Amino acid sequence: MSVEIIGVFIPIVGLLVGGAIAIVAIVSDHRQKIAMVKNGMEIPKRKPSSNPLVGFRFGALMVGVAIGIIVGGIIENSGVFSSPEVGYFSSIFLFGGAAQILAILYMNKKLQHKN
Repeated sequence: MSVEIIGVFIPIVGLLVGGAIAIVAIVSDHRQKIAMVKNGMEIPKRKPSSNPLVGFRFGALMVGVAIGIIVGGIIENSGVFSSPEVGYFSSIFLFGGAAQILAILYMNKKLQHKN
């Protein structure tokens, strides 16, 4: 098999395996709930997220990743690193992590003012 064919099959197999795992998890959860109902047990309600600002953290991460991609492109074009991928990965992790830290600091300040 050539490298190109293997390169095409890797994401396809990954998606199929990931989908199969998700379906098995959903079916297993459903069977467990059906068994609980048959035994007369009450199905526990799912608790909402204890932290209402989880979406804010995810949004901050996405903004950080976007900035990292932009800066990585700039670094790639400037030729700072010998390998162009290094600029992308380092920038994405750097700015994504910085966005997470800033989001957590903001959330802590917001929660302190709330209490």
